[in-house]
Amino acid sequence: IERRVYKRARWIRRQLRYFAQFDPRTPERRFVGGESHLYLGKKYRLKIRQAETDKVLLKQGFFHIATGNNEPEHIAMLLEEWYRSKANIYFLKVFDECWRPFQKKGIDKPTLKIRNMKTRWGSLSSRGSLTLNLDLIKAPRECIEYVVIHELCHLFHFNHGAEFYNLLERMLPDWIKRKHKLEMALS
Repeated sequence: IERRVYKRARWIRRQLRYFAQFDPRTPERRFVGGESHLYLGKKYRLKIRQAETDKVLLKQGFFHIATGNNEPEHIAMLLEEWYRSKANIYFLKVFDECWRPFQKKGIDKPTLKIRNMKTRWGSLSSRGSLTLNLDLIKAPRECIEYVVIHELCHLFHFNHGAEFYNLLERMLPDWIKRKHKLEMALS
């Protein structure tokens, strides 16, 4: 084992340097006034004010959060609900646009679901359901398109073999750039 590790030392160091760029650059979220949060690839700061009813608005470069409970857990829940409401509309629009070239291939359109996922940006089930990670709403549009098209390619190739990547390349020639942008934006 030691000999194999020694032989691969240069490759291991190169891989460590490559993956170090993906170490989290975003500090742990505290959900307090002034803190920055992403939406569609842009940063917006939180402005929290006391109010009788809960409301989240995005305007003039800020998330305006009105609430009677400014505990960080409550602010986090309000912001997640807001993200989910926006994702339900935005992801469906992107999904419909990305589906157009696949529509001609004579297959059924998957149903779209959105949920919190810890380790994936998206998945495609064997039952024809495409699931997107809610956190994608924080990424730029081209990154969301990349994930949707990547998953739609799995309708034809269920693995990540050469045929899959050939199809992905035809459907989205700049997919590598988009994938890298996603990894950099949301790490």
